[in-house]
Amino acid sequence: MDKNTKKWLCFAGLASGIVGGYLLWVNRRIFTVNDVTTGESLDYPELLSRVYYGDSATILQAAQTAVKRMPRWRVVHSDPESETVEAEVETLIGRFLDDVTIYVINLGGNQCRVTVRSRSRQGRGDFGQNSVHIRELQEAMDLALTRNAAI
Repeated sequence: MDKNTKKWLCFAGLASGIVGGYLLWVNRRIFTVNDVTTGESLDYPELLSRVYYGDSATILQAAQTAVKRMPRWRVVHSDPESETVEAEVETLIGRFLDDVTIYVINLGGNQCRVTVRSRSRQGRGDFGQNSVHIRELQEAMDLALTRNAAI
C-alpha cells in the first residue's frame, strides 16, 4: 500500500469516527431513556397526551380493545375504578417485555385525557422502543375512537 492510500484510509477512518460519534451524541436519548410518559418526558416533547370525546368507560374500553388487537401486546390488568389499563409488550428484537400503563382522566364535558406511560423492565436505554409503543397505541386508539365519529 502506498503512502497516499494510507493517508486517505486514515482520513476516512477519522472522518467516519467523528460523524459516527456525532450521530450517537445527537441520538443519545435512545441509550439513556427507558421510561417515557406522554406530556412529561423532556426527551420526547412531541409525545403528548390525547383528549378524546366520550365517557371514561368508553375510552377505557377502547384502550383495552386497541391493546388486544395489536400483535405482541396483552392486557395484564384493567381497573375501571381507577380508570387504568396495564399492558405488557414483547419487543420484536430481543423479546424484552415492556410495561405500558394507560391512564384515562375524565375532564368533564364528555371529554377524557389519555396519558400513556411505557417503560422497559431491563436496561438503561430502550433504543427508542417505548416512544414507539406509545405512538402505536395512540394510532390504534385514534382509529378506534374516530371510526364512527362525525366529521
